[in-house]
Parts: sequence; C-alpha cells; structure tokens
Amino acid sequence: MNEADFSQEHGFRMRGAQPTRMDAFVDAAFAFAVTLLIVSVGHVPSTVPDLIQAMRGVPAFLASFLLLARFWLSHRHWSRCYGLEDGPSARLSLALVFVVLIYVYPLRMVANMTLAVLSGGALAEQSIEIHTLADLRSLYLAFASGYGAVVVIFTLLYRHALARADTLQLTAGERVRTRSMAERYLSLAGVALLSLVLAVLLPAGQHSMLIYWAPGMVYALIYPATLLIARRERAALAAVSRPNLA
Repeated sequence: MNEADFSQEHGFRMRGAQPTRMDAFVDAAFAFAVTLLIVSVGHVPSTVPDLIQAMRGVPAFLASFLLLARFWLSHRHWSRCYGLEDGPSARLSLALVFVVLIYVYPLRMVANMTLAVLSGGALAEQSIEIHTLADLRSLYLAFASGYGAVVVIFTLLYRHALARADTLQLTAGERVRTRSMAERYLSLAGVALLSLVLAVLLPAGQHSMLIYWAPGMVYALIYPATLLIARRERAALAAVSRPNLA
C-alpha cells in the first residue's frame, strides 16, 4: 500500500509523532516475526554446500520480509496519523501482532514454493512437499486466512479513526483519505476471500495447472483494485478542495 498521502507534505497532520508503549510493543513483535522467518530456515550452515543451499532461500526470505515490512509501515503510518491510544486501538493492534506472528509460517512457505516453481527449483532452499490436493488447499487457506485477517484489522483501524473524526478534528481532506484507506484494505480482504473460495473449490483429478494456481493468482487483482480506489480518492479530494461558490 502506498501511504505517501499521509505525509505532512500532503497535508495530513501527524497526531502521533511520539511513539507510545503500544507502538514499541508492535515494533518489537514485528522484529520477532522477522526473527521467526530466519529461524524457520533451520540449522546454521556448517559446510560450504549447506551455505550455498541456504543462500538459495534468500529470495523467499526477502519476499516475506518485504510483506511484513509493509504491514509494519502501515501500522506505523496509522499510529502517526491519528495518535489513538484508546481501547479499540489497543485491541486491534494486539490482534494484528497475534495474527502476524502466526502468519509468518504460511507466508514463508508460500514464498518459497512460488519462487521454487517460477525458478524451476533454483531459488528454493528446501522443497515444499505437497502430496495431495488437500495439502495444496490447506496451504492456500492458511495463507489467505492470515492475509485476510491482517487487512481486515487495518480496515477496522481506519474505520475506527474515521469514527473518531470529530474528536481528532480531521479536515475534510483527511476524512477522504481515511475513508479511502479503509476501502483499500477492504478490497484486499475481498481478494483474500476470493482466494479462499477458489481454494475450497479446487477440483480433484487431472486439470490444467492454471486451475490449481488460481487461488494464488487472484492476488494480482490487488493492483487494479488499489488503482481504482486511488482514482476515486483523487476525485473526492478535488471535490472537497473545490471552492464553494454558493
């Protein structure tokens, strides 16, 4: 997600510039999640062949790390923009930490499997053993459930900020941006739900590989969905900034 719109240069006043204890806890939890990514690799290489094999897993680690970093940056921007420290904000932040710490495992496995398939095994540190359709379905469901839970939490965080708009004294433009961010994350939740449905409906028997990749390929819809919402946001911002001649 592109959070540049929330910078001071774009007119969004930072209400939580000073980190809180909750921010520190979330930061530490995300750091621990990155540690779990590394631990999931296995033992420390003791020979050169082991080292070379471990280095083949770097791309999967990088992909997983980048997604976790995006989630962390998203929460950091939310906290800085609104500075909310009430009960709902704390509960949603704690829920985010809980989900992320569990989501680490399917995230790393899916990243490793995807890069292994795309590279013909050259970028796979270890093979992902998927013997049955049930195994593949379970992997898709675990990934989509974790991703969906994270983006739903962000949707609720932005909706909570919008509900506190008067208390926070959000400007018209800030309200538009807040509503737009809630819609963006809700659209991501919709993509995760679609992936879940497709995973459940995976057919048994011999079919085109595209069918079995469909629950993963639907995540490509994220890009056009966010572009569409960004266009609507720009139109809404132009409307609220237009001088009232009445």
